[in-house]
Amino acid sequence: MPAALRAFDHAVFHRLNVEWSARFLDAFVPALTDANKSPWFWLALAAVLAAWIWKERGRALRMIVALSAAVAASDLLCYRVIKPLVHRLRPEFILPEVVLRAGHHGRYGFPSNHASNSFAAATLLAAFYPRLAAPAFLIAAFIGYTRVYVGAHFPLDVLGGAAIGAAVGGLVAWACRAGGLIDARKR
Repeated sequence: MPAALRAFDHAVFHRLNVEWSARFLDAFVPALTDANKSPWFWLALAAVLAAWIWKERGRALRMIVALSAAVAASDLLCYRVIKPLVHRLRPEFILPEVVLRAGHHGRYGFPSNHASNSFAAATLLAAFYPRLAAPAFLIAAFIGYTRVYVGAHFPLDVLGGAAIGAAVGGLVAWACRAGGLIDARKR
């Protein structure tokens, strides 16, 4: 990575992780960024999905299967392929001033799996339900922000993960359209 780009990445990280912090954010952002590790998250998600499937039936099931495929592909690509190839260390292993607000993570940070998975999901959700595009991408962007705020990733880790996730989600959405799984109805 060019030195100027690295310096910019480190400077933005410092702003978001150290300078622009607040106690009220410290109280809930770490829990939000790792919500997927809580059984309560999965119970709530299961309840929402069950109600949605009941209402939408076939369309919701197709979307959930496609969403699962996109997130799984995105996660595997980032974690099993790109991270081992790139070996970019996380901020805690490089910068002395990191404020680590969540537990320790793996050694390598590029790309952010959280960002990749959330952008894959947002892209696919937007393909099935275009009216949900803005909130889906705002949530995905917030998830990316939380990864920098808690000290787990540099901003470019998040941007790289977001780009990979959007590409994977777009590819799965394209396959769904080609296979007739996404109908022309606008939701």
